[in-house]
Amino acid sequence: MAGSITRVFLIGLGYLPLVVLHGLATSLGSLMWWLPNKRSRIALRHLDLCLPELPESERRRIARASLIHFVKAILEAPAIWFGPERRLRAWLNDPPAAAQLRQVTSAGGAILLCPHIGSWELAGMFCASLGGITSLYKPQKGAIDALILEGRARLGANLVPTTGGGVRALLHALRQGQMIGVLPDQDPPQGSGVFAPLFGIPAHTSELVSKLAARSGAPVCFCYAERLTWGRGFRFHIVPLGVEVADAAGGAAALNRGIESVLTHLPEQYWWSYKRFRRLPRGIQSPYRRKRL
Repeated sequence: MAGSITRVFLIGLGYLPLVVLHGLATSLGSLMWWLPNKRSRIALRHLDLCLPELPESERRRIARASLIHFVKAILEAPAIWFGPERRLRAWLNDPPAAAQLRQVTSAGGAILLCPHIGSWELAGMFCASLGGITSLYKPQKGAIDALILEGRARLGANLVPTTGGGVRALLHALRQGQMIGVLPDQDPPQGSGVFAPLFGIPAHTSELVSKLAARSGAPVCFCYAERLTWGRGFRFHIVPLGVEVADAAGGAAALNRGIESVLTHLPEQYWWSYKRFRRLPRGIQSPYRRKRL
């Protein structure tokens, strides 16, 4: 019953115009900025660490904008999952980016990295709209898990969980000449990552992308959806990552260099309030403890 009510609510929310959703998100995100809360403090801490060369006023501006974009990502997800398909197709209509992605995948499979920047839900949908794709997802608790699966599979994506079986499904898809989708900027579970520099800070980084690239020989590229102002839609960016990501020793560092490039392209639209540096090498003080985050 609860799942049915949630589904009806999400569908109703998904039919609101994008400009209304983004306007509401701007109000809620601005309120979040002005009220004392952990998300704003974490965003500012990350910007102090990662972009110290920027003036403090600029870092604060980016932190505020990041909170607004985080709320936009939440509110626009139902529109992407359950809103009118005709409108969704219009948002996905980006011929130059589509041509670039088709060129990347012309020889067969490809590893597509969709970091938490801009509309990451729409970036995955864009890839799915251009051919078969198998994507990793982290199962959620309760009825919301089925709704997320339904929404993300809307255009034919095959969702597999972050388990050994899911990883094997990714490799199988690559060997069948299909695309796979991975979120590359999260802290992986203990024991499944290595420490590699991210803005000069040792970040616990997944080795999955490097291992899949090495075993399959598939090209690797970033795909992310930039939000345009005033609810005008989205622009997609396809950024190839060099072959060094497949290197066993330096692949994680190469991945993080690519992430740095994407983040500095659109810093306002990145999810800076995510605790990226929760795990650190032994002996290094947590960047959150001193600030009580």
